[in-house]
Amino acid sequence: MRKFIYLFFFFILSVTSSILAQSISMSPTRLFFTGNPGERVTRTVTLQNSSDKDYVFNLNYKDWIRDENGNKLYLDAGSSKTSNAAWVSTLENSVTVPSKSTKEIVVTMQIPEDASKSAVTNSMLFFTQLPQQADQARTQNGIGIITLFEVGLHIFYTPSGNQVKSLDITNIAEVTGESAGNRKVAVSIHNDGNTINDATVEFELTNTDSGKEFKLPAISISMLPESNQVVQFSLPENISGNFLGVAIIKMAGSNDLRVGEKNFKF
Repeated sequence: MRKFIYLFFFFILSVTSSILAQSISMSPTRLFFTGNPGERVTRTVTLQNSSDKDYVFNLNYKDWIRDENGNKLYLDAGSSKTSNAAWVSTLENSVTVPSKSTKEIVVTMQIPEDASKSAVTNSMLFFTQLPQQADQARTQNGIGIITLFEVGLHIFYTPSGNQVKSLDITNIAEVTGESAGNRKVAVSIHNDGNTINDATVEFELTNTDSGKEFKLPAISISMLPESNQVVQFSLPENISGNFLGVAIIKMAGSNDLRVGEKNFKF
């Protein structure tokens, strides 16, 4: 019997855009729950299939945290101290999205009676595409490649009393160990509020001798309460001289700004 090799490629996508050739999109990609201990809250997420074939997805849960660089680290459901995976459920463990159609999935959160009245929790609901018979049949002539996709839905719970939105710049410094042609400045940020905070971080440099200004591309962040993140900005090549660096944090849904300054000599 010939040995067939199946290669499965999973692409974790958590942005509100089509999944390329598969023509599957999710809206929204983040669900925000709020309420009091003991309450039952529901939200709806929609999958749209604009392709000519049906897709089947298995539903499963994971925990996740961010490292200081903002990268997600995935953990087994229930293993994170801020996990709410056990609170979340759907009517089905798998869903089929027929071609040229949409599918609404009701996501329910049962907030435990003993849930903290101040702690924000989070988890991820994954929709993992399952291979169909037609996909497997294409592999029967040798080594087959089945390209599957996995879509991640962020799930957050914020207690009703959490209303403080605040970010603090804790440090601004040049990143050490970088080559002269790859210099960077790092802005360290702490979420000292009690809600999830989406923000844009900007960084500007002004040559204090010539007055020439450099405005670097802004970077978007999303931070959980009491978390820390380091945002790095690549500096222009061959930059030289005395500069004033200014970091500006603009928080979504607020006119409040955070500004930090640091003098540099490159």
